Amino acid sequence: MFQKVFLFNGIGSSYEKLLAKLPPELNDKYSYYYEIACARLGLNKDIEKNLGYDSKIAQWLVPFICDRVIYEHFIGKGITPDIGMGYSSGIVSASACFNAIPHEAAWDIVKSHRSMLIALDEAHEELDTGIIVGFSYDDLSELLNKEFSPDDLVIGSGNSAFHAMISGKARAVEKAVELCIKEGALKAFRLYTGTAFHHSIMKKYSLEYIAYCDDLKYNAPEYPMMSVFDFSVLTTAEQVARENQLNVYTQMRWDLALKELEQLGATEFFDISTNGSLSKLSRVGRKCKIYTFDDIFS
Repeated sequence: MFQKVFLFNGIGSSYEKLLAKLPPELNDKYSYYYEIACARLGLNKDIEKNLGYDSKIAQWLVPFICDRVIYEHFIGKGITPDIGMGYSSGIVSASACFNAIPHEAAWDIVKSHRSMLIALDEAHEELDTGIIVGFSYDDLSELLNKEFSPDDLVIGSGNSAFHAMISGKARAVEKAVELCIKEGALKAFRLYTGTAFHHSIMKKYSLEYIAYCDDLKYNAPEYPMMSVFDFSVLTTAEQVARENQLNVYTQMRWDLALKELEQLGATEFFDISTNGSLSKLSRVGRKCKIYTFDDIFS
């Protein structure tokens, strides 16, 4: 039913790494879109010249522009998706690239996170995320549930059979990393994000984001999308709206969504990021393949 899947990256990879992997042939288009977006959001197109909260917004804008450039490159080469899926804020990128929302709305959504950063600072809230490699989702849940309240720490996303992102209060993330290393994790480390995306604590700090997503006019997506929250196929404007509204403060199961796509016939997955970040944390069956941008561009 769905053979080709486009996977959209979220906020996470450093903007330096993303831009370093963008080939010179696509730099002009990237610069054109980024300059327009910065003018709209009141940012300096030179990322380093943005100060304070604007610096973070200018950095977070980069993956959205990169996703658009690479998506258009794939389409130009005749590679079209049967369905798409977004990891975290990749949901917004997918919505924009699939014409469910304008790209300008995606940029506005990035800017709405500015009030979140301000609210976190004003509340003196210390949050973080981390990566744990080496435990199944169920085993990691059992381990963490014995030591932490869900108010302090949750698994923000099960990424693959043995790869997960944890999210919550910074001290809890730190202790969880230490615990997992002690219990034999292959890898466990903090990301020092200052945020706890996909933990319910983010809801009260993301009121501008939620309000914007609620008020935004959505269209039915040009291509279906897979929900990372309930694993349903999204084909209507209302469904895409809900996916965006749930984002930021709702736990994801990226791993189960990938399995559902395989059940629906997917065999080719295309990582729409410059640095192949999703291919590194995702796992698919032996009959499937994840293509990175390097695979397609080379």
